[in-house]
Amino acid sequence: MAFYDNWPQWDPKVVLALLMIIVVVGNVWELILTKRQQLVCLNAVIVPEELRGIIPPDLFHRARIYELHKMELLSWKIAVDLVLSLAELFFGFYPFVWGLAAKTLARATHKEIWISPLFVFYMTIYTCVRFLPVLAYDKCILELRYGVQRQFSCLLYCCIAVVAIFLTQIFLAPVTLLIVYTVTVAGYWFFLYYWGAWAVFTLLLVFLFPYCCILCIGRQQRLPEGTPLYADIKRVCDLAGFPVERVFIIRTKSMQYSNAYFYGSCCIKRIVLFDTLLLNKGLDPKELQPYEVGRGLTNQQVAGVVCHELGHWKYGHFYKTTVLMKLHFLLTMLLFGVFFHCPQLYMGVGFAPGTMPIIVGFIIVLRFALTPYLTLANFLILWIMRHNEFSADRYAHRLGYSTQLSSALVKIYADHMSFPVFDDCYSRWHHTHPTILQRLAYQRRLDIQATAKMLDSVKAKPIGKTQATESG
Repeated sequence: MAFYDNWPQWDPKVVLALLMIIVVVGNVWELILTKRQQLVCLNAVIVPEELRGIIPPDLFHRARIYELHKMELLSWKIAVDLVLSLAELFFGFYPFVWGLAAKTLARATHKEIWISPLFVFYMTIYTCVRFLPVLAYDKCILELRYGVQRQFSCLLYCCIAVVAIFLTQIFLAPVTLLIVYTVTVAGYWFFLYYWGAWAVFTLLLVFLFPYCCILCIGRQQRLPEGTPLYADIKRVCDLAGFPVERVFIIRTKSMQYSNAYFYGSCCIKRIVLFDTLLLNKGLDPKELQPYEVGRGLTNQQVAGVVCHELGHWKYGHFYKTTVLMKLHFLLTMLLFGVFFHCPQLYMGVGFAPGTMPIIVGFIIVLRFALTPYLTLANFLILWIMRHNEFSADRYAHRLGYSTQLSSALVKIYADHMSFPVFDDCYSRWHHTHPTILQRLAYQRRLDIQATAKMLDSVKAKPIGKTQATESG
């Protein structure tokens, strides 16, 4: 007898009600967060003091209105998603699509392994019809109306969407077959095999990424020796005990946003700087497009960013995040295995007793049953990631590069204008990094603490001398 054979015999109607409650609570909470951010946008009519002189008031106003419209669009998307999700559950949408796929292949086969890819194909088409209008409105209307810098035209976006849908279908068909086959063969504990395979794959990816996967992003090269940039970065690397030979630059034509990251461990650890982070990409301005001239950071500002990445290395954030994600995925798979074999779950969404399609189980469990856990786990993971960012900023402050890092953050923001004001609660549930205003405020707080500590030590010295004299 398997561990899931003793499931309580709940009424399928109760299970359906619980799933619908999960959908309502999740979407209402998301709607509340969105409205909080929308309210912040409405009230933020003045450029924040930290960014005055960096962002013109008219540009700030345009970014604010754009953010308002994005939040309004997101609110409608959440509301529509709530209605459609409830309708899918209440009216038996999944049994209907499964039956449609089975009827389509009725003359050819009745085997689940062949019906499943067609079911996924129908679901993919439905998902595209459901979400593409929102994406099209955002990319082809809002961004055009508010002059958001775009890498692609509307026509190219449409072509990319069509190609993406086509490639997705090609990719999903064998993946669906593999899922159904492995669950059938592996039996009760298939989810542990999935976790083991994923753990091995991610460990291999750690070693392969710097040499294979990075080629998809751009051309990697070492820091040019003998340059002022090399000298500034070597200085901070020596302070931290990090080999400057493990700092690389990626030359890319597709990346527009300025970025840097620390990656790996032991012999494959490295700090990677995108060329967009360097002033004029480290090139002669004559080789650049007009809008690219003047973008990027000075050498000292780049050194401040490197100090931040050194903080990630010094505090072991890569190891901690790797372990955290593996534990999270393990717990997800354990819970998945529990719910996946619950017959009432399938009957609750409309399937006849004894009908438990494998691929449908994946969708129902991941989309509905595990939503409470995944939502809370996502919040915790985001909190840890934001905490790591603050820790790395604190390390840069300890090395004496607080001013350089703060000015680098402001310059990056100035190069890629976006709305900088966010509701704290909304940010905690959506952002992997603190906002620019939060990071600047944190640096100021560290400066105040350091100044207060220095003053306390200065005040303590005369007292100590006086006491020593009296005792003598």
